[in-house]
Amino acid sequence: MKVLIITASLDEHSGWGRYSRAVIDQLIAQGMDVIVCSENKGNALYSVKQLRPISSLLTIGAYVQNILTVRRASRDADIVHSLDGWPHGTYGFWAVLGTAKPLFMTGIGTYSVAPLYNLGTSWLLRRAYARAKKVFCISDYTKKQIEEAGIDPRKLTTVHVGTSTFPSVSYDEAALSTKQHGIPNEATPVILTVGAIKERKGQMTTLRAVEILRRHMPHVLYVMVGRADAAYRAEIERYVESKQMQNNVLIIQGADDRDLAHLYTRCDVFALNSNTDLIHHHFEGFGLVVVEAGAFGKPAVGSIGSGIEDAIKDGETGFLTRQGDSQDVAEKIDRIMAKYHFFSSNAKLFSTTFNWAHMASAYIRFYKI
Repeated sequence: MKVLIITASLDEHSGWGRYSRAVIDQLIAQGMDVIVCSENKGNALYSVKQLRPISSLLTIGAYVQNILTVRRASRDADIVHSLDGWPHGTYGFWAVLGTAKPLFMTGIGTYSVAPLYNLGTSWLLRRAYARAKKVFCISDYTKKQIEEAGIDPRKLTTVHVGTSTFPSVSYDEAALSTKQHGIPNEATPVILTVGAIKERKGQMTTLRAVEILRRHMPHVLYVMVGRADAAYRAEIERYVESKQMQNNVLIIQGADDRDLAHLYTRCDVFALNSNTDLIHHHFEGFGLVVVEAGAFGKPAVGSIGSGIEDAIKDGETGFLTRQGDSQDVAEKIDRIMAKYHFFSSNAKLFSTTFNWAHMASAYIRFYKI
């Protein structure tokens, strides 16, 4: 059976890219033949035999060219699977239009929901959802948001993503490596956030919580890893300077898998205090980085009212926090540190329930129905 995967990225530095690569690798491992249409092909060390590049531009000309590319790619496929709604779900719709080939879609987050409320994109994306045989939602929260937008709930099912396999490193190796990144040995606790540094990810909420924590934890360090929105980074830097927190904050622009393994090993608590924009339907679809950190035995704090609810067992592997409430975040981190072994062991155990092979098996089971 040959599957055409349509996605935005194969870049290992993004959650979307790591998800896409895991889907492709696991489908291949389970005997599927895979063709890929992707905007970003990732680094040179990761290659897909049947890769058809598509444009990331959303001009009319680029959109039409992408349709032609996926139509040609789909001729050799038995199944088309679009990862996310806009625009990739609509590319999948055009790929199967006029054929009997089944279309599957993955509901990830903002781009699976927000375009349903936009006059310019709603009609076409709704056609894609209507044509889809099944929509795999990465969290119950994402599933709920798609259903509330008027999509047939019978088409929706939750299939959680898995945890990535990282290089195994010792704590001493991690401490040496992260010291070179600027994390001193005396830093404790180390709070880590991985992901784009932008308002929706809520780094400012965590930063304000760290300012509260440092009053009784003077060596606390908040490490942010990811590409930064310039205006948001400037806001962070102004706050750091105004509070004289230069010794409590570190921004790392990018990290490969080995760097992430070092950072996950060295940190104490993972934080993803994302913001949900209910007006514009922007939200965190799941929080893959939360379960990645959990695989290293790291408890987490993360926002209620988002897909992060599926990634944290509140009071067991960490805590769900009120969005934008830095005092709540600080108190929850304090509670984790007070019973650290309990939360750490639970986080590691819970992470094992998120398995890429199980995810791919669920996809294939529906492919064959």
